[in-house]
Amino acid sequence: MATYNPKYTVAIIARDSMQYDVTPAITKLTLQENDGEIAQRVTITMSNLKVNNSYLSAIFGVGDRVFVYGNDGNQKEEVFRGFVWTDNGATNKSKSLTLTCYDNLIYFMESEEYQFFSAGYSTKSICEALCEAWSIGLSYRYDSITHPKLPLRGNLADIFLSDLLDEVKKKTGAKYIMRSEKDTVVIDFVGCNTTVYKLTKGKNGNAIEASSETTMQGMVTKVVILGKEDDNERAAVEDIVEGNTSEYGTLQKILNVSSGTTLEEVKQEAEELIHEKGNPKTTYSVTSVNVPWVRKGDKVEVNAGDLSGDFIVKSITHYGSDKTMTLEVEKA
Repeated sequence: MATYNPKYTVAIIARDSMQYDVTPAITKLTLQENDGEIAQRVTITMSNLKVNNSYLSAIFGVGDRVFVYGNDGNQKEEVFRGFVWTDNGATNKSKSLTLTCYDNLIYFMESEEYQFFSAGYSTKSICEALCEAWSIGLSYRYDSITHPKLPLRGNLADIFLSDLLDEVKKKTGAKYIMRSEKDTVVIDFVGCNTTVYKLTKGKNGNAIEASSETTMQGMVTKVVILGKEDDNERAAVEDIVEGNTSEYGTLQKILNVSSGTTLEEVKQEAEELIHEKGNPKTTYSVTSVNVPWVRKGDKVEVNAGDLSGDFIVKSITHYGSDKTMTLEVEKA
């Protein structure tokens, strides 16, 4: 691994429609995908050089298109396509400037939507309709269920995740990943990558360090299912699904039987909650030599310290300048 030397190049199409290779000016580059966010973020810090009688701080601004390419010595591929979202406001006298960039899913995270779908639409068809309304291509490879009538209103990212894809996950138990690839929204099963990269520690290994954290945060050990409300807005307890309360105490969640669901369906949802969140969650952090192609939702094979086996990437930060990456992973 001593000869492994991954590199990045960055191109920006500025407001003057000119494309600039800013790689020589970059002093720091990070590519980040956080747990709980669907948009990939890139932070670029560069020297405020003068190009064609203009400083870079005067050339670049919000809305400019940004392309990042990775090169591991064997292949060169695009790893990010997005927009300058925040410009730190550097002036001509500033020695450096920083641009914070996101892929096109930032528009979903920052926007609200309202659409109504009558009963009988599939998850895939609803996602296709939403993406078409936003003129964004979709590659849907995940499971799909048939939904009751859905008045979808609110944050667009939450509509995709909470109102649609989480419902599929509750019914099927299969985890999903939603991300952008070359301006196309991809919705797929986690761990579906064809190349599974190995992160190993030891002689000739690429892993630098590994650690773990176990927490009860977010646990659910008891679910109370309420029936439909009467005219006085009172609801009777229809069922209780209980997990390991004797060991971890009562961490309770309330679910309701709505007009579009049955008690059996809500009970299945409760059992899935207990199955998924009924025990302390252990997450693992791995720092290794950077592999530009690894993304959130990918499967990786780890053999470092106490970690051994296949894991799913929950979040990842590529440190382009340091040629390292840090991953938070969970067991596959």
